Amino acid sequence: MSLSTVLRMVLRRWYIVVPGIVLSLIIAGTVFNSIPPKYTSSGIAVLVRQNNPTTTSSVNPVLGVDGTMSAATSTLVQALDTPEVKAALGLRKGVDDFTINNVGKDTAVAGLDHPFLYIMTQSSNAQKSTEIVMDVVGIARQKLGTLQNDFHVRPQNQVKLESVVDATPPIAVMTTVYAMAGAVLMLGIVVTGILACVWDIIISTRQRRQVDRSTSRDEENVDPRVRARPRRIS
Repeated sequence: MSLSTVLRMVLRRWYIVVPGIVLSLIIAGTVFNSIPPKYTSSGIAVLVRQNNPTTTSSVNPVLGVDGTMSAATSTLVQALDTPEVKAALGLRKGVDDFTINNVGKDTAVAGLDHPFLYIMTQSSNAQKSTEIVMDVVGIARQKLGTLQNDFHVRPQNQVKLESVVDATPPIAVMTTVYAMAGAVLMLGIVVTGILACVWDIIISTRQRRQVDRSTSRDEENVDPRVRARPRRIS
């Protein structure tokens, strides 16, 4: 069965295709309106020193042996990106979420100091997406303080976490909504095409059977003498 044959079958059964497409559009529109959009927000925090000792690791073991912030930010990323922290922040699974990293798109180079924390949040509530950013920064400060206190780092040698970019205004992310609505619409169109083709085959088969039966009756009604009469060769 070629594509042209399928198209002809679909066009012949337009009375199935048109309502099917209309129904698919209605269902896709319903899905589009029923799925709430996701909102995303982001923020950036940075670790800063209160002084610059010559042997950083000796006065603050949280920092790397080379005195960079990469070790501290990596530790914070591992400590924050856990189900326990997300539950403590009151995030609803499948509704609210956040990702955190100490390497941004422009700083993903090995060997460099990575003092920044990049936070990206997502929520079905616009205000909640910005609140999560502030909550993550707050709990990061707590964990950083607890970590340094466990190592008995003096207050004057401790590093602090400061917000560089506050939570950005929430932006609606419609990718999932468009994908779901588009998938439903395409599925409806495909099902409509299949139904039109199946119905066309059924109708065509019935018509052929009726023609065959009519031909058989005509042959049965012919006078046997006429059927038996030999053809005259001229």
